[in-house]
This record gives sequence, structure tokens and C-alpha cells, in this order.
Amino acid sequence: MRCSPLRTAAQPSRRPLTRIHNARDGFTLVEVIVVLVMLVLAAALVAPAFVFPERESQSVLAPIVDGTRKLAARRAETLHLQVTSDGNWRVVGASSLAEGAIADGRLEGDYKGPAFSLVVSPIGSCGFDVASAHAARVVDIDALTCQVRSP
Repeated sequence: MRCSPLRTAAQPSRRPLTRIHNARDGFTLVEVIVVLVMLVLAAALVAPAFVFPERESQSVLAPIVDGTRKLAARRAETLHLQVTSDGNWRVVGASSLAEGAIADGRLEGDYKGPAFSLVVSPIGSCGFDVASAHAARVVDIDALTCQVRSP
């Protein structure tokens, strides 16, 4: 029978210098998939801002429609924006008919569009009145946000 030599406290153990691998080294497939899904979700939230940047409308109507929308919300009143074919505009409201126009002016630049009347609600939506059916096909306005879309 062979006996192993005795070790004293001064002698270190002679283990190999290689690392002992256990089952927890690295990442599991589930962890990698979870991280990738989170990265894809973060990219999906941020990407539209870079891919589809919002552009300012180039229309001469945009500032007038936007101002009328803000005025309707501030007054808590449905307003009518009336634009003539020569570029004059005026804003009237139901409670201000006796007072006359709330605001009026002339569109900047050369307006070559049809005459129309736009009804603007205090919640920010708008639509053309019945007499302005032709203008609804020519002037591109988002009815939900009441913003003029760029041509």
C-alpha cells in the first residue's frame, strides 16, 4: 500500500493553475434574448423621431389656422375662420357676432386657393363647413389636430 507524502503547513497545495469551470459561466440564451428585446423596444421608441422628423408647414395658412385653434381653446368657444379667395381672413365666433370679427387680416404671400370657412372647436379639432366642400379637397388640413399638412 502506498501512502501519500505528508504535507506541512509551509507547503502550498499543488492544484493546477487552470480555472475550474462551473455551469454559471457566461450568459444564458434567455438573458441574451431579454436584453435584445429591450434594445429593440428602446430603438422602436426613439427611431421615429430620427426617421420621420416633423417639418414645419410651408403653407401661408398654417399660422392663421394654428392661431385660430389656440384662440378657440382660450375662449372656450367654437370659432369660424373665414378665408376669401383674395387672401383676406377673419375669425368670428357665435357669441361675438354682435361685436364683429374677433381677428382679421391678410395672408402673407400670394394666396391662390379657394375661399373657405373652417369651423374650429375649443378642443382643438376642426372641419370645413358644408359650403366649403371644394376647399376641403384643395386645402389639406388634419381634422383631428387642426394643422395644415405640408404640400
